[in-house]
Amino acid sequence: MTQNAILFIPDISGFTEFVHHTDIGHSKHIVSELLELLIDTNTMGLELAEIEGDALFMYKLDSQVDVLALEKQIEAMYLAFHTHIKRYEYQRICHCGACSSAYNLKIKFVVHYGEIEFIEVKDSKKPYGSHVIQIHRLLKNDVPLKEYAIFTESVRPVNETNKLIAAYDFGSITFTYNPLSHLKDKLPEIEPIPNNVPKHKLFDETQLIKLPALELYEVISNFDYRLLWTKGVDKLEYEKNKVNRAGQKHKCLVNKNEQIEQTTVKKIVNKNQLVYGESTTNVPFTKRMNNYFILEETEEGYTKLRVEVFADFKPFGILMKPLMKKNIREIISENIKELTHLIDSGFSTKN
Repeated sequence: MTQNAILFIPDISGFTEFVHHTDIGHSKHIVSELLELLIDTNTMGLELAEIEGDALFMYKLDSQVDVLALEKQIEAMYLAFHTHIKRYEYQRICHCGACSSAYNLKIKFVVHYGEIEFIEVKDSKKPYGSHVIQIHRLLKNDVPLKEYAIFTESVRPVNETNKLIAAYDFGSITFTYNPLSHLKDKLPEIEPIPNNVPKHKLFDETQLIKLPALELYEVISNFDYRLLWTKGVDKLEYEKNKVNRAGQKHKCLVNKNEQIEQTTVKKIVNKNQLVYGESTTNVPFTKRMNNYFILEETEEGYTKLRVEVFADFKPFGILMKPLMKKNIREIISENIKELTHLIDSGFSTKN
């Protein structure tokens, strides 16, 4: 049985190069976040048929096309996509290829309308037919822009500015393409994450570690590796499908039942240094305690790791400063030792 349907594909451009030339793990998480964001920005009741690597194939059974609703849908997804990337650039803490080049990702849309059928495989039902083939072929085209929206003749946009006729294996098809770059004027202002440091320094120690700075940074900032070198933490709760960045929260379970919530932070360092920090308000006698890992590559394959801890105290909490400094020195010195042993044992994030 055939039914009329709007066929809709948002496609993240540059994904293949992004994955092949940058960090695979982080690029996977970044693109996954963006695809989830597009799915959540569904204003017109589109059904998700399939996630196709760097794109979403969506549809809506309808007897007519509401072009204005489609253009609003495209605008909503475009703004959500670029707002997320803009915010990510402020919040990112990682300097790997994937994280530092995410701002290069682009998005394009292809919209078509026609008759479809459904094919069922076990519990999965997907659109099927010649029009499904056509919209997917249109992803490969000669549009001279990086970001645009394609509308076939069955979906006539309000402003038909640019037309092309493309030849495919199923024949020729005429479509209109509209640029999207003007929508960036509607992007909201994104405030940078504050990087203010508490007043009192409680700890400052430096260790030379035999690992390149970027790889050591990944060991320290990636929660997947945290329990391998941090003593006294029984469990770590965090969002496993996201790259760690400023403002992200995680929980440490210590002493079997005590939870400490920490927020990823950063601070200003020299251009040749990397910094990763965490802040908590759960430490007794303090308003806030921040610890920072500052990395600086010295000679090839070695990194100078400096660990600093700062705190702002509650009234009369300053009286506990000497004891706190002693306890923190014992804990962090042990963790640095464990981190060094882990690296010396041959551990690598590339294994």
